[in-house]
Amino acid sequence: MSAAEDFAQYQLQFIDPIPYDYEVIRPIVLFAETIAERSRQTGLERTTIGDKARRFIQDGMLGLVDQRAGHAGRKGHRYPEVVAAYMVYVKHLYPPIHDRELVRIVQRKFGYKTNQHTVKHFLARHASPVQLAMPLLAFAEFADAYHARWTVVRMWAEGWSKKSIAGCLKMARSHVYAIIDAFARDGFAGLEDQRTQPPPHFDTQLTLPFLKAVLDLQQAYPRAGRFRLHGLLAPQHGPDLPSEATVGRAMAINRRVHGAPGPWQSARDEQKAVTEPRPLPYRPQYRHHLWFVDLRYLVQLEGRWVYSICILEGYSRTILAGMASEHQNLPAVLQLLYAALSTYGCPEGIVSDHGAVFCAGDYVTILKALAIEPTSIELRKPWQNLIEAQCKVQLRVADFQFAHAHTFEEIQTLHAAFVETFNTTRHWAHQERPDGRRTPTEV
Repeated sequence: MSAAEDFAQYQLQFIDPIPYDYEVIRPIVLFAETIAERSRQTGLERTTIGDKARRFIQDGMLGLVDQRAGHAGRKGHRYPEVVAAYMVYVKHLYPPIHDRELVRIVQRKFGYKTNQHTVKHFLARHASPVQLAMPLLAFAEFADAYHARWTVVRMWAEGWSKKSIAGCLKMARSHVYAIIDAFARDGFAGLEDQRTQPPPHFDTQLTLPFLKAVLDLQQAYPRAGRFRLHGLLAPQHGPDLPSEATVGRAMAINRRVHGAPGPWQSARDEQKAVTEPRPLPYRPQYRHHLWFVDLRYLVQLEGRWVYSICILEGYSRTILAGMASEHQNLPAVLQLLYAALSTYGCPEGIVSDHGAVFCAGDYVTILKALAIEPTSIELRKPWQNLIEAQCKVQLRVADFQFAHAHTFEEIQTLHAAFVETFNTTRHWAHQERPDGRRTPTEV
């Protein structure tokens, strides 16, 4: 019987891998048989047989025990002292750091190659203790901005990921990307300050008089946002007016320090926002092309509603005529229409909703007699009427004052003041005009 057949017979009797492995290497360690010959007899790879023989010579029968599960990732590996100390330091410095980052960091810093499994088992045996914070400044706490940027670049070069750098230095990840990109593009020159503080910088504009002016407007118009307050400040400051962002900072300071009213939110703001732009079928192309008319419930006075009726010129967004009325009938609308027509002439068309006043026969007859086309928006689509934007402005700028009025004459005075304010402060629709005209009266 050949040696191969003999081994095949032995193999049928093995119930444990250790005797099997010993029988594989027995002729080699006892009779000096070659590994190549034993490989041919057993059908195993020469490297496998050689590894089994080596482990038997070093550790005896214990070396034949399968230790792969117990030594996954080189669990018993010993790092050089300086490498081990630095890995523990980095893990203490930023506990969320990933094991792969530690592998990259020690390779770049010490030229020492390892793998994430070994690092994982090493850290499991050296858990981070509860301790005080490590002495590393946050990015905003550096006294020198160049040193702060260089710290970001140095950590990136050492192998830290951009996410870990942002978390460790308590800065925005986009800021980390910007610093590294600037260094890659311009070298050390990219770490220098690229801009100086301009004369109208917000740090020099947030003075006590300016904060007081913003606070007064916040108290007078508690529902207005920074865009409206910025427009209301324009007449006082002229060309030296700070930016809208600076006004927003001043509002935040006043809310935090001086108890100014917080951001206002109506019940309608809680509705689901429209993500797609809505169509606007009536878009004016020139001055007095289209007028827009509407009325809204203003405030209750002694149990009766007071209404706001306004006519808006669509191209410039100017309120041509407006009044507070105790009635929402045809005479009130015709009175306002007469005031606008006698001052500005006739438009090509007037857009309104389907209210009974605007569908009345006398109203339509008068408009057609003046060669004015009466046009109605679609049902349940109020955004097609441009004057709806004016109603929202009135809601934020003037409704607070209307709610505190006690007489109808006071409401009329406040309504006239609102029309003047609306026409003389900048309008969102004119923000991108190339001629620099921003208010309805300028347009």
